[in-house]
Amino acid sequence: MVSNKNIYKITIFLGVLLLSVLIYSFDYALGWGMNLMFPNVYVFTTGTGNSGFIPIIWNENGYIEIIQIIILFLTLIILFQCLVSKPKSRTTKIFLLISFMGISYIFFEEISWGQHFIEFKSPDILLNKSSLFYNKQNEFNLHNISNLFNEVPRALVLIWCSMSVPIMNLIKYDGNKQLVNIIQPDKSLIYLSYTILLISLPDLVINKLDLIENSKLFIFDKNSFVEYDLIQLSLSILSLNFIRFSELQELLFYYYFLYHSIFFKKILIIKKI
Repeated sequence: MVSNKNIYKITIFLGVLLLSVLIYSFDYALGWGMNLMFPNVYVFTTGTGNSGFIPIIWNENGYIEIIQIIILFLTLIILFQCLVSKPKSRTTKIFLLISFMGISYIFFEEISWGQHFIEFKSPDILLNKSSLFYNKQNEFNLHNISNLFNEVPRALVLIWCSMSVPIMNLIKYDGNKQLVNIIQPDKSLIYLSYTILLISLPDLVINKLDLIENSKLFIFDKNSFVEYDLIQLSLSILSLNFIRFSELQELLFYYYFLYHSIFFKKILIIKKI
């Protein structure tokens, strides 16, 4: 069983690694402009002019998505171990079954039900633009067909990962012990909830209000770049607009699933719920 101390060390390592990736991604996308604006301060950059996000990291089947798949697979293994341990509580059994089925669905959607590995062709019904089931990325999955299969589940997952633990702590709920164990198997989960909330809120507000105008980000003089518009640059940084934000958000969701399952397994073993 993984100790809290080791979980803490792993979390710190992954946090530093993720921060490094974000800094590198910022430099790749916008560092070239910072270098032109402040050549004596921003002396080195990997960007080459309006580079966008780094494909090998943030694209479909990039490093971030591969890490997501690994995390989901590990989570499913832990949940399966919990299920076969024959928990006593009916509530616990139902929660574990729903969790296993839900995360299995997410896992198979992420790999397009094996298409990313076997590379089979999507059915014509998913490729035809006039079809009700047209897939925007021509993949064998549901979440690229409609917001019903993408945005709605994402919103529910966001609420669960970022708000369930903080709300329970805010109202100081201590009623049904089984419910408390399900929502918060370990108090340290609240820090991951706050992280997800802190990262998600700026993007949610800025994009819902449509505050980012990429055409205004770059200021030119005689077709030559002069500087960034500071307001647009600030909004881009706050909303992490220099990466594929959805991939980062999903990565944090899946971290939450993994840590929750690890902590819940420990509760299951210790308290025999």
